[in-house]
Amino acid sequence: MIQRIEYLDRLAELREKPQITAFCGIRGCGKTTFLAMYVEWLRRSGVEDAQIVFAGLDDPESESLLNYQGLYGYIKKRLCEGRLTHVFIDDIQRCADYEKAVEGLLIKRQIALYVTASNSGVFSRMPYTAVRMLPLSFSEYMVFSRAKILGQLGDFSPPVGGGAAQEAKPERRLPRHRAQLEKHLRREAFNNYVSFGGFPFTAALGGDAALIRQCVDGIYNTILVKDVARQAGINDIPLLERIAQMMSQSAGSPLNSKKLSAAISAKGRKISANTVETYMRALVSAFVFYHVERYDLKTEKRLKTLGKYYIADTGIRNLLLGAAPDLNGQLENVVCLELLRRGFEVCIGKCGGDEVSFVAFAPPAEKGEKQAYFQVAASVRDSAVLAGKLSPLEQIPDSHPKYILSLDETPFRSSRGGITQRNLIDWLLDTKR
Repeated sequence: MIQRIEYLDRLAELREKPQITAFCGIRGCGKTTFLAMYVEWLRRSGVEDAQIVFAGLDDPESESLLNYQGLYGYIKKRLCEGRLTHVFIDDIQRCADYEKAVEGLLIKRQIALYVTASNSGVFSRMPYTAVRMLPLSFSEYMVFSRAKILGQLGDFSPPVGGGAAQEAKPERRLPRHRAQLEKHLRREAFNNYVSFGGFPFTAALGGDAALIRQCVDGIYNTILVKDVARQAGINDIPLLERIAQMMSQSAGSPLNSKKLSAAISAKGRKISANTVETYMRALVSAFVFYHVERYDLKTEKRLKTLGKYYIADTGIRNLLLGAAPDLNGQLENVVCLELLRRGFEVCIGKCGGDEVSFVAFAPPAEKGEKQAYFQVAASVRDSAVLAGKLSPLEQIPDSHPKYILSLDETPFRSSRGGITQRNLIDWLLDTKR
């Protein structure tokens, strides 16, 4: 089990504060497993079992808790008098009128309440502190790959030769060869991450592509039915699937409901932009997609038109598109999710007629840099591509950090006029902001 340290650290800060902490994220990203992990962390920190109440509403044995009276009564009987009780409700949207149970619990002053749901509509009806959960980061994904990498590195040994001078030469070259092998295996792990996505179960399955696709397909169809269609009252599942596919295909390109409506109508099915907008909002509400607004770097204003949509998991994107999607779009998707995972608010930068892949704003309470700019490309070895990525960044007058991320192998962080060029994989593994 991966210790998802970044989320544990966030909860540790909130531990003694009576409040609602809401874990929001796509189904299958690890919310339930993380709750169990946090419960164990509390126990190791000295919290007694009597101070922990867990209600998993997806469990068939919890049918009596699927109405607010049953849920409230179950928890109320288990509260500790005079001591803080940590109450966990997993999949809270399954409880009818759950907000009434929450309101009743909030009257009790010594409760820390933790809830999960796979649809943001659940959280709009109650005060909460949000913890956004996403599938595994690449650094977390690498935990599964680490044993394989170390095993293959351990198999590497210098050749046995005749004579001390001959033996010494391979020994001196060994660290360089180890570094080359580790870099190769790390790149292999990254290719799997981009291809299969970051759902925890896909990482645990290793490289069995057929089984992984089968599992991703199963969870995706569950998401469409339970978290999108059912929550939004959508009956036309084929249309929902078509819109999801088109949104996936557009990663890296501006998109709105009018564009999708026109594209679908051109294929022979007339559909209004308002209907398409409803479906798109339902997919965003279920955390299948994240909408990223544009930001005008000259006026410093957010633009409400022609934002971009990035899917919560590249494995789902590959599943929907069948053929290998464009690499640049995939990489943009990975970087966007990583910035969100690190707590940034993300926008697309508009600089006149040019574009900056991402403008990242740190939370107000965060120490250090408050803003940074990122350009993303598969490669910038072509001088024209590099110039196209540098130009918008060079037009930005402020001194906030500016990065170009690509898969190009560079022995160090190169800098051009204050613009830092980094290997994307190195950046993903460097968990510092």
